[in-house]
Amino acid sequence: MDRREFLGLAGAGIAGAALAQERPVGESYSFVAVADPHLRQNIEGELTGEEKFRRVFAAIRTLDPAPEFMLLLGDVHPNVLERLLPESPLPIHPVAGNHESKKDRELLRSLFPDDFQDRDFYSFTHRGDLFIGLCDAGHVDHVGHFETETIKPSVGQCEWIEERLAARGEFRRVVLFGHIPPDPALKPNGMCLGQNDARWLHEQVRQTRPTALFFGHLHRRAWFDIDGVPVFGMRSCNWNFAKEPVGFGQVTTTPEGLAVRFVETGTNG
Repeated sequence: MDRREFLGLAGAGIAGAALAQERPVGESYSFVAVADPHLRQNIEGELTGEEKFRRVFAAIRTLDPAPEFMLLLGDVHPNVLERLLPESPLPIHPVAGNHESKKDRELLRSLFPDDFQDRDFYSFTHRGDLFIGLCDAGHVDHVGHFETETIKPSVGQCEWIEERLAARGEFRRVVLFGHIPPDPALKPNGMCLGQNDARWLHEQVRQTRPTALFFGHLHRRAWFDIDGVPVFGMRSCNWNFAKEPVGFGQVTTTPEGLAVRFVETGTNG
């Protein structure tokens, strides 16, 4: 898979993104993957989480090709996101993270009813491609699960994912996105999916061969493959471990799959 970087200088806004939806299905397009904005979390001596997210908005407006939507990979803090939505240059497709309480998830579903349709996982299509939004994060728990009492509904997501992936042949590309990634080696890991959930996901990926998977949660770059299928663990746009810079991913479709580059929006600390 080609992971070459794209550089660019042109701007984009909501109107431009809407027009891009009308382009022919076969054309290349771009989107962004933004992880862990932690909008309520402010670090002393730094910009607030809200101000850092506005930097993401500003950077998006400079990108070429102009992105058409945003995947928002959890730990959102939707009560702050709600007041920022009018400023967003792109349509947003979010998933919940382990920082989202029951009340937060209710608000997130209400803010994006066309996506969630009163449950915490969903899918949408864009230009002939399928995007599957996973909910693999229970409230507070840093270990990921597909079934737990803080996910709505608490059971049944695995069967739903299998049904979505069974339609793989109907789409050019299939992209999965969620909050907590699997451990690359399927080892016990207190910051990744539980081992049984991870083994199940690995097997689904091996059988159905989606184009790519995107996750957040780790607050560091964590790119690896599952049997040749790329997994992109994205840095946070608020703070990261080991002083890795903050920012987001710009993703551009290619004949081979996806090209991903990191767009830095600030230093860390």
